[in-house]
Amino acid sequence: MYGILVWPPEELGEFLLELQRQHRVKGFGPPHLNLRQPFEWGHGEESLRKAVQGILRSHAPFRLRLGGWASFPQGVVYLRAYGGAPFRKLHHALEPLAPPLKEIEGPSYIPHLTLALGLSPEAAQELARTLPSPRRKSFVLREAALVQDNTDGDLVEVARFPFAG
Repeated sequence: MYGILVWPPEELGEFLLELQRQHRVKGFGPPHLNLRQPFEWGHGEESLRKAVQGILRSHAPFRLRLGGWASFPQGVVYLRAYGGAPFRKLHHALEPLAPPLKEIEGPSYIPHLTLALGLSPEAAQELARTLPSPRRKSFVLREAALVQDNTDGDLVEVARFPFAG
């Protein structure tokens, strides 16, 4: 399984990891922002690297604003993110690479950084209501990472690509 994502700035990532430790929750891998849903790729990793790099070189860096905490009915707690038209264009440009592994978000994807997975819907709502806001209110997306999950379920970075625009 592959993913294309953005790692948050260091202090935001540390803030999210500390919240995970405090509340004894976790997401899939370290905190990150998916630019598209996870997918399988059967055409060789080098061809995937070239395809992703080709898409990203036509996108300029852009600012992502952070919103508040919320939850999905599946028991997911997340920090909402807003990237406007630049995010939507990038997300839609990456979607045709391959069908998603599992259709989760559908066409109305909500950009977010996941804090917790696998909670009951009620526990997720309660946790989202009690979390403190991060000090950082935005950051600029300048690059994306191509990741693959290993046999232990960890995310391993395969390559990193700057937005060239």
